[in-house]
Amino acid sequence: MNNSSMTTSRTFRHLALPLALALPLVLPVSVSAQESGAYVGLGAGRAYADIDSGGLAAAFQRGGYRIGQIKKEENDYNFKVLGGYNFNPNIALEGSYFDLGKFDFDTTLLPAATQSGKASNLRGFALDLVGTLPVRDKLSAFGRLGVNNAKVEQDFSGNTIGTGLANRSDRGWNEKYGIGLQYAVNDAFSLRAELERYRIEDNRILKDRVDTFTISAVFRLGGRRQAAPVVQTPAPSAPAPAPVRAPEPAPTLPIELTLAANTLFDFDRTELKTEGRQALDNLVRDMRTLDYDVVLVTGHTDRIGTREYNIGLSERRAEAVKNYLVSAGVPAARITTRGVNSDEPVTRPDQCRNTGSAQAQIACLQPDRRVVILVTGTNEPQ
Repeated sequence: MNNSSMTTSRTFRHLALPLALALPLVLPVSVSAQESGAYVGLGAGRAYADIDSGGLAAAFQRGGYRIGQIKKEENDYNFKVLGGYNFNPNIALEGSYFDLGKFDFDTTLLPAATQSGKASNLRGFALDLVGTLPVRDKLSAFGRLGVNNAKVEQDFSGNTIGTGLANRSDRGWNEKYGIGLQYAVNDAFSLRAELERYRIEDNRILKDRVDTFTISAVFRLGGRRQAAPVVQTPAPSAPAPAPVRAPEPAPTLPIELTLAANTLFDFDRTELKTEGRQALDNLVRDMRTLDYDVVLVTGHTDRIGTREYNIGLSERRAEAVKNYLVSAGVPAARITTRGVNSDEPVTRPDQCRNTGSAQAQIACLQPDRRVVILVTGTNEPQ
C-alpha cells in the first residue's frame, strides 16, 4: 500500500471517534426535517482495512520463516444498497446489503519462500438504528449503531510449509457504527456522506475491522393510499334532481388569509407542498376580481430553536409564498414580505410546557407556525 493510502486509513481511524463524541455538542436542540415514511438508497465509496502483519509473522515463524518484504493492498472500492423506515423525524430503522471489497498481501520470506493471501467477498447485511438532527435548513447530521453479518473468504498461495495458513471462510455477527451528514436536495431526494466502521470475524489476514467512507443517494417513497370503500345503495326509481347550490359570495377587500405552516410546508422546510400551492391558487383566483394595492406576507414560527435560526426560517417561508404568487401573476412590486420568528404567537407563553416529548411539544405549538397573507385595496373590480 502506498503512503497516501496509509495516511488516509490512519486519518479515518484517528478522527472517527472524536467526531462521534463532538457531534452532539455542535448540534442545536431542534427536530429534523425528515418525515415519517420509507426510503431506499444506493451508495459507493472506499473501504480501508489493516493487514494483520503481526499475526502473519507469528504464523510464518511457526514454519521457520521470517518476513523479508511484504506488500499490502489495504483499500478498495465498496458499495451498499439500503432501505429504511423513519418512525418519526429523528429515528429510523435501516437495513443494508454491502460489499466491502477485497484486500491482499504478498510476502518474500527468509529462507527463500513466498506467500500470498487475499481476503475477498467481504459481503453481508446490516441492521442499524439511525438518529438524525438538523444542522441547517436542508442539512442534517446523523449517527448510526447496529449489527452486521459479514463473510470473510481467505485464499492463500505460496511454497511455505508448516505455517497453518489454509483457505477458509468465516462469517458472524458483529457490531457496526458510523456518523455522517445528509443534504436534502428536495422533498424526495437526499445525498449522504458518512464514515462507518464494520467489525468483522477473526481471520488470518485482516484485523477485526473495516472502515468505509461512502457517498449515497437516498430516495423517499410516497405513502400508500387506501382505496375508498365501495358502498352499494339501491338504485333509485327515478333520477334525483341535482341539488341547487347557492352562489358563493364575491370576495371583498381586505382579505386576510391565515395558512397553517403544515399546509404549506413540511416541518422546518421552505419548499411549498401541493396542498399549499392549491390554497394559494384559490387566493390568486379571488384577487383577480379585485383592485388590490398591497399584499403583505408574514411568516411565523414556533419558539423551538434559536431566535436567529427561526427569523431566517420565517423570512424564507414568506419569500417562498411571494415567489409562488408572482409566478401565478401577482405583480412582485405589490408584495411585501417579513418574518417575525415567534414574536406574535397564537399560543400563550405558559402553554406547551412539560409535554413529555419533543413530538408532543411540536404538536402543541402547531398554531404558532403559520403564514398570514393580508390583501388591501378597494372593492372595485379591476
